[in-house]
Amino acid sequence: MKKRATRTHTSSSGRTITVRLIAPDRLTTTKFGNVTVTGAAPSAESVARSVRQSSEALVRLGERLAKPGIRLRPKKDVPLFWIDDDDPDLFVRRLNGRVERGRLVDGVFRVID
Repeated sequence: MKKRATRTHTSSSGRTITVRLIAPDRLTTTKFGNVTVTGAAPSAESVARSVRQSSEALVRLGERLAKPGIRLRPKKDVPLFWIDDDDPDLFVRRLNGRVERGRLVDGVFRVID
């Protein structure tokens, strides 16, 4: 009995889908929790390319993670707050290029002189 190389399906909307069948010895199965996916095994060249690309991505990620802190880009009318280095009871607010020191009173920033 000869196996068919392709199988054709017709959907309820009338579209015809042709599926290329792969020899069973070339199939591989991968599980993600409760989901099992079966498909063609990747070629050695494809695996080598993927390993190289993921290694390069990991190096780029490591370079970014090695830098301390984060970068917050200022936006118009959006304040940026941080604790005052000299007095931890005070906040510093940067708003539209203006830097002010103050306290939070009932959730509202109050500038001190």
